[in-house]
Amino acid sequence: MKRILIFSALLSVVLFLNSCNDKYKKEIARLEATSDSLIAVSQEKDDFTMQYVRSFNAIQTNLDSIKAMEKIISEQSASNEVSNSVETDINRDIDAIYQLLLKNKQLVDRLKSQLNSSGRQSKELELMVNTLSDQIATKDAEITQLKIDLSQKNLHIRDLEANLEEMAALNLQRAQEIKSKIDELNTVYYVIGTKNTLIEQGIIVNEGGFLGLGRSQKMADNFDLNLFTKTDLRQVKALPVFSKKAQLISAHPLESYTFIDGDAKQIDSLKIIHADDFWSATNTLVLLID
Repeated sequence: MKRILIFSALLSVVLFLNSCNDKYKKEIARLEATSDSLIAVSQEKDDFTMQYVRSFNAIQTNLDSIKAMEKIISEQSASNEVSNSVETDINRDIDAIYQLLLKNKQLVDRLKSQLNSSGRQSKELELMVNTLSDQIATKDAEITQLKIDLSQKNLHIRDLEANLEEMAALNLQRAQEIKSKIDELNTVYYVIGTKNTLIEQGIIVNEGGFLGLGRSQKMADNFDLNLFTKTDLRQVKALPVFSKKAQLISAHPLESYTFIDGDAKQIDSLKIIHADDFWSATNTLVLLID
C-alpha cells in the first residue's frame, strides 16, 4: 500500500512537471513569435526608411548636377558671339537637365505613392516630399527662363516653349514608339494544319517526285499572312500538335526546338527551346500535321 502511495505521488509530480513544461513551451513559442514579428516590423521600417533615403539622395544628386550644368551654360553663353558647336552643346545640356528633372519628378511621384500605400502618417516625410516637388517646379521655371534669356542672345534653343510636363509627354511618346517598334520586331506568325488544308490555302506547295511519289512540301512564294496566327515570340513557348506525325515546313535550327511526345503514341506539342535562334531565319512558322 505504501509503495502504491509513493508511486502515485511520483506520478502526480511527473504529470505536474510535464504540464508546466507544456505551458512554458507554449509561452516561449509565443514570445519567440512576438519577437519575430517585432523584428519583421523593424526590418520593414528600416527598408522603408532606406528607400526614402536613397530616393532623397538621388534627387539631391540630380539637383546638384542640374546646378552644375546651369553654371556651364551661363559661362558658355556669356560671350557676345557663340559658335554653332557651343550652341549645340547648350542644347544638349538643356536636354540633359530636363531628363534629370523628369527623373526627379518620377522619384517624387514614387515617394508619394509609397507614403500613401504604407499607411504611415508622417508630417515630416510629407513635408519633405512636398518640398522636393516645389524644388522641381521652381527649377523647371528657372530652366524655362534660362531658355528665354538664351534666345534673347540670338541663340537657337530647341523646344523653347517646352516645359517639364511637355517634355514628359514627349518622352512618353518616344517610349511608346520604341515599344511599338520592339513589339513589331518580336511579332511572329504561325499556322498548323494538314497537307491538304495548307495546300488549299496556298501556304505550301508540292515539289519534286514522280507521279506523286517522293514528293515533299515547301512554303509557297506568296501566301496570305491573314491565315496565320499572330503572336509575340517572347510569349510563345510551345504550340499544340496532338498528332501522330508533325513536320516543320518553315526553316528553323534543329537545336532550337523539340517535339514533346504524349500518350496514345502521338506528339503533344512543339516546344521552342531557344526563341531567338528558332525565329532567326524567318518570322513565320508552318507546321504540317497528319
